[in-house]
Amino acid sequence: MNKTKTLIAAALCILMTAALFFSNSVKAQEMNLVIDNMPRVIGVGVGIVPDYEGSDDYTWGVAPFAKFKLQDHEQYLLIKAYEMQINLIDHPWFRLGPSLNYRWGRDDDVEDHYVKKMKEIDGTVEAGGWVGVEFTASDNPRKRFLADIDCLADVANEHDGYTVSANVRGWYPLSRMFDAGLGFTVVYASDNYMKTYFGVDKKDSERSGLPVFDADSGVKDFRINPTLVMHLNMNWHVAAGLQYRRLLDDADDSPVVDKRGSSDQWIGGLGLAYSW
Repeated sequence: MNKTKTLIAAALCILMTAALFFSNSVKAQEMNLVIDNMPRVIGVGVGIVPDYEGSDDYTWGVAPFAKFKLQDHEQYLLIKAYEMQINLIDHPWFRLGPSLNYRWGRDDDVEDHYVKKMKEIDGTVEAGGWVGVEFTASDNPRKRFLADIDCLADVANEHDGYTVSANVRGWYPLSRMFDAGLGFTVVYASDNYMKTYFGVDKKDSERSGLPVFDADSGVKDFRINPTLVMHLNMNWHVAAGLQYRRLLDDADDSPVVDKRGSSDQWIGGLGLAYSW
């Protein structure tokens, strides 16, 4: 890497560090703008996110994204906002490795004056693993299809539960300058997870005036995630992404969502990336 590329990568690292530093006030709840169809890329995205999971109030967020792939090998590290995945397998299409995620909580800074009276939920760290496949067209590496299952469990004793996400995603070049991506995700959440983020116990009911609600495990949401990448040149890229997330089952029925929020969740933003 020459001096110019080193300086550019360092500058983007500083932006990513700044994004993490300011994240307490500008939440980035799973903002997914990662440009993962490049072997080595680093960048930062800004956008709008719900105030909390299930909220109909929105705030803005900052999030890093990056991918570092070993040269002439298939192992890589992928950062998607505040989730990190590592592929340990050097195989043409099979993927397997650990994953780590930081999940935002819900505090008294939320806009809704009922929900803010409920017990605060601290941010937590989740760890687990993922397995998937990745197929690339032989005639054009920009044509790709990916599918994976990601399992994450709370390791910081905040919700003491787990989630299982099934994801499919494809990339297709629209022209020399533009790539389009489309992803679909379904998320299952355990009983403890659902009770923490969507349940209303007796004390929370007394504080907030919301009815008592016992949230059970089930399919929490499904997501549709279109992305458009514009290649400014061989190194610089701009991404625009939108995610529609529909809360389901007890997440949809929770008073936190049904009475004070919305089951229709939107996340969108713009990202700037440098690849080499």
